[in-house]
Amino acid sequence: MSQSFIKLGDGYSDFFELEELINYNHDRIHKIVCLHTTLEQKPKTSVLLIMKPTRQGNFQGIYSIFEAIPYPYPKSNKRFDFIKSWAAGQSLPLAELEVKAKHHFFEDALYFNYLTGVLRLQRLLPPMR
Repeated sequence: MSQSFIKLGDGYSDFFELEELINYNHDRIHKIVCLHTTLEQKPKTSVLLIMKPTRQGNFQGIYSIFEAIPYPYPKSNKRFDFIKSWAAGQSLPLAELEVKAKHHFFEDALYFNYLTGVLRLQRLLPPMR
Protein backbone atom coordinates (compact mmCIF):
# COMPACT_ATOMS: atom_id res chain seq x y z
CA MET A 1 0.00 0.00 0.00
CA SER A 2 1.30 3.45 -0.79
CA GLN A 3 0.60 6.35 1.50
CA SER A 4 0.84 9.86 0.19
CA PHE A 5 0.63 13.33 1.71
CA ILE A 6 -1.77 15.58 -0.17
CA LYS A 7 -0.82 19.14 0.74
CA LEU A 8 -3.48 21.75 1.10
CA GLY A 9 -2.28 25.33 1.44
CA ASP A 10 -1.95 27.30 4.65
CA GLY A 11 -4.55 30.00 4.03
CA TYR A 12 -8.07 30.45 5.33
CA SER A 13 -9.67 28.98 2.20
CA ASP A 14 -7.55 25.83 2.66
CA PHE A 15 -8.56 25.66 6.30
CA PHE A 16 -12.24 25.67 5.33
CA GLU A 17 -11.55 23.13 2.58
CA LEU A 18 -10.39 20.91 5.45
CA GLU A 19 -13.78 21.47 7.09
CA GLU A 20 -15.54 20.36 3.90
CA LEU A 21 -13.38 17.24 3.71
CA ILE A 22 -14.34 16.40 7.29
CA ASN A 23 -18.06 17.08 6.74
CA TYR A 24 -18.49 15.27 3.45
CA ASN A 25 -15.87 12.51 3.74
CA HIS A 26 -16.09 11.76 7.46
CA ASP A 27 -16.92 8.11 6.73
CA ARG A 28 -13.55 7.77 4.91
CA ILE A 29 -11.46 9.43 7.64
CA HIS A 30 -9.44 7.09 9.82
CA LYS A 31 -8.05 9.74 12.22
CA ILE A 32 -7.36 13.43 12.54
CA VAL A 33 -3.86 14.17 13.82
CA CYS A 34 -2.53 17.49 15.10
CA LEU A 35 1.25 17.81 14.96
CA HIS A 36 2.80 20.38 17.30
CA THR A 37 6.26 21.90 16.84
CA THR A 38 6.86 23.15 20.37
CA LEU A 39 10.67 23.34 20.34
CA GLU A 40 10.61 26.33 17.99
CA GLN A 41 10.63 30.00 19.02
CA LYS A 42 7.20 30.37 17.51
CA PRO A 43 5.48 26.97 17.89
CA LYS A 44 2.94 25.97 15.24
CA THR A 45 0.45 23.17 14.66
CA SER A 46 -0.15 21.10 11.53
CA VAL A 47 -3.29 19.09 10.81
CA LEU A 48 -3.46 15.73 9.04
CA LEU A 49 -6.57 13.90 7.88
CA ILE A 50 -5.55 10.27 7.60
CA MET A 51 -8.00 8.62 5.24
CA LYS A 52 -8.95 4.95 5.21
CA PRO A 53 -7.30 2.98 2.39
CA THR A 54 -9.04 2.99 -0.99
CA ARG A 55 -11.37 0.18 -2.00
CA GLN A 56 -8.57 -1.87 -3.53
CA GLY A 57 -6.48 -1.11 -0.44
CA ASN A 58 -3.43 0.01 -2.38
CA PHE A 59 -3.52 3.76 -1.59
CA GLN A 60 -4.04 5.81 1.55
CA GLY A 61 -4.23 9.59 1.28
CA ILE A 62 -3.19 11.98 4.05
CA TYR A 63 -4.62 15.47 3.56
CA SER A 64 -2.40 18.00 5.31
CA ILE A 65 -2.06 21.62 6.31
CA PHE A 66 1.46 22.21 7.60
CA GLU A 67 2.38 24.64 10.39
CA ALA A 68 -0.48 27.01 9.64
CA ILE A 69 -2.22 27.05 13.02
CA PRO A 70 -0.87 28.80 16.12
CA TYR A 71 0.16 26.43 18.92
CA PRO A 72 -2.97 26.00 21.11
CA TYR A 73 -1.40 25.58 24.57
CA PRO A 74 -1.72 26.93 27.21
CA LYS A 75 -4.21 29.29 25.54
CA SER A 76 -6.29 27.79 22.73
CA ASN A 77 -7.20 29.59 19.52
CA LYS A 78 -10.23 29.64 17.24
CA ARG A 79 -8.73 27.52 14.45
CA PHE A 80 -7.72 24.74 16.82
CA ASP A 81 -11.12 24.93 18.54
CA PHE A 82 -12.78 24.58 15.11
CA ILE A 83 -10.77 21.45 14.34
CA LYS A 84 -11.68 19.88 17.69
CA SER A 85 -15.36 20.71 17.19
CA TRP A 86 -15.39 19.37 13.61
CA ALA A 87 -13.82 16.11 14.81
CA ALA A 88 -16.24 15.81 17.73
CA GLY A 89 -19.22 16.65 15.49
CA GLN A 90 -18.42 13.66 13.26
CA SER A 91 -17.24 11.40 16.14
CA LEU A 92 -13.74 11.22 14.68
CA PRO A 93 -10.72 10.39 16.83
CA LEU A 94 -8.25 13.24 17.26
CA ALA A 95 -4.64 12.53 18.19
CA GLU A 96 -1.92 15.04 19.06
CA LEU A 97 1.84 14.55 18.71
CA GLU A 98 4.94 16.67 19.08
CA VAL A 99 7.24 16.53 16.04
CA LYS A 100 10.22 18.34 14.51
CA ALA A 101 9.45 21.41 12.43
CA LYS A 102 9.46 21.14 8.65
CA HIS A 103 12.34 23.60 8.21
CA HIS A 104 14.76 21.06 9.78
CA PHE A 105 14.52 18.97 6.61
CA PHE A 106 16.23 19.82 3.33
CA GLU A 107 13.39 18.46 1.16
CA ASP A 108 9.68 17.85 1.63
CA ALA A 109 10.21 14.16 0.78
CA LEU A 110 12.56 13.77 3.76
CA TYR A 111 10.04 15.43 6.06
CA PHE A 112 7.26 13.17 4.77
CA ASN A 113 9.43 10.09 5.38
CA TYR A 114 10.09 11.31 8.93
CA LEU A 115 6.36 11.89 9.56
CA THR A 116 5.44 8.51 8.09
CA GLY A 117 7.84 6.84 10.50
CA VAL A 118 6.48 8.78 13.49
CA LEU A 119 2.88 7.99 12.53
CA ARG A 120 3.69 4.29 12.11
CA LEU A 121 5.48 4.16 15.47
CA GLN A 122 2.38 5.65 17.08
CA ARG A 123 0.20 3.15 15.17
CA LEU A 124 -1.70 5.95 13.47
CA LEU A 125 -0.69 4.59 10.04
CA PRO A 126 -0.71 0.90 9.15
CA PRO A 127 2.62 -0.74 8.25
CA MET A 128 3.68 -1.19 4.63
CA ARG A 129 2.55 -4.45 3.04
